Amino acid sequence: MITVFDFYALALLIVSMTLFVRRYMTQNPPVYPYLIIAVTCLVANWLGESGGGVFALSLLVAASFSFLGCLLYPSWRNMGQNPNDPGVETDNK
Repeated sequence: MITVFDFYALALLIVSMTLFVRRYMTQNPPVYPYLIIAVTCLVANWLGESGGGVFALSLLVAASFSFLGCLLYPSWRNMGQNPNDPGVETDNK
């Protein structure tokens, strides 16, 4: 039986993997945020199929916010660093 959790998890997984592949071609993005989104979609889909609808929905909402974090901050490694610091290397060639 196909549920709404299947559609939500599959759509979020496809969009996040597409974003990762697209960024992988131009940058060197970290893998772990996208891996966390994929595992969260898997667990939420499994919970949704086995009757844990509230928990599945909360996991999918959390994965959606994680995807928004990946979308808005593409370079998670450099978010906390100030580019004007002398110890930070920049690509200003």
